[in-house]
Parts: sequence; C-alpha cells; structure tokens
Amino acid sequence: MRKFDIQDRVILDDMVDSFVVEMHKNQDEADLIDRRPIITREYWLQMIKELQNKIDSLTTQKALRNSNQYRNK
Repeated sequence: MRKFDIQDRVILDDMVDSFVVEMHKNQDEADLIDRRPIITREYWLQMIKELQNKIDSLTTQKALRNSNQYRNK
C-alpha cells in the first residue's frame, strides 16, 4: 500500500480542517436556534480524532513531520 506523501497530506489536512470549521459552524447555528443536532459535537470530534489517527498511520514520516510543523502553529 502506498503511503500519503507531503502533497497528499496537505490536501487531506485541508479537507479535515475545512470539515471541522463547517461542523463547528453547523453546531453553533443549531445552538442559536435551540435545535438539537442529530450528531453531537463531541461525537464528531471523536470521529475526527480517529480519522486523523488513521491518516497519520498511512502517512510517510517526512509528510507527517511537515504536517505537524505547519498545522500545529
């Protein structure tokens, strides 16, 4: 199986980050109109963490270092 390289990892990180932003926006909008979302924020965050761990395990060490360097700032 081919591992994700730096270019793949940048795209995946961007996708995950975009999803997290939209998820928070959706959850906040639901709170404002006093609507209970079908899937809770905590569950989404748990699933995102699990997805991130799987992506990390399928990423080359160089790409992982690059991602950690620029993403965790």
